[in-house]
Amino acid sequence: MKTFPTSAVWCLWILFISVSSSPTGSSEVQVVGPADPVVALAGDDIILPCFLKPSVSAENMTVEWTRLNLTRGNVHLYLDSRDSNEDQHPSYRGRTSLFNEELKNGNVSLKLTNVTLSDAVSYRCFIPTLTSQVNETTVQLLVGAVSQPVISIDGTKDWGVVLKCESGGWFPEPKMEWLDSSGTILPADGPPERHRDSEGLYAVRRHVTVNQTDTNRFTCRVQQQEINHMKETEIHVPGEVFIG
Repeated sequence: MKTFPTSAVWCLWILFISVSSSPTGSSEVQVVGPADPVVALAGDDIILPCFLKPSVSAENMTVEWTRLNLTRGNVHLYLDSRDSNEDQHPSYRGRTSLFNEELKNGNVSLKLTNVTLSDAVSYRCFIPTLTSQVNETTVQLLVGAVSQPVISIDGTKDWGVVLKCESGGWFPEPKMEWLDSSGTILPADGPPERHRDSEGLYAVRRHVTVNQTDTNRFTCRVQQQEINHMKETEIHVPGEVFIG
């Protein structure tokens, strides 16, 4: 005759199956951050996301924000239920804050104001008081700088007009190209000229010779794919400028 386990043994068996089929430590509180880098422009105020999952209060925890290449000092420290930034690195003084009203919800994100190019590093969000194997996460910050390109007429060549596009104050190094009114990329007069100033910002210049068209409208596009930013300037060349 077929027998069945008692109710007590049956409950233990279900519990064993549940625990065995669950990932180890899945019920532990963990520190989580974004999968993608945070992208900003110089001068922006940004947020470096960091959360406790599942959501529990962090009001009585220690929250340490540091940057991976910083040899001394911290970026922001929350200790003994208050901000404690006596050992804060001077470059971050007065620029960091937590969302204190959100700590009870497990939100330990850091707000960083007026970001600079030198802020573009990886940051560590660390909760040392959290008894978990995953008590920290890393957030990468990318900081760029952009500016509007400027177009000018730089003379004539054969039957065409030579246009010059210049744009400075970019970081990282951008790509510059010329387009006609339909969006087709035009062959430029040689490779772009590049220059980097004392602050590490890039300036780019590029020439193109254009012939007369139905619209006589041409666009200079400067873009930086890493920070996903683009600037365009359009020019209308009067018909009388063209030779012939």
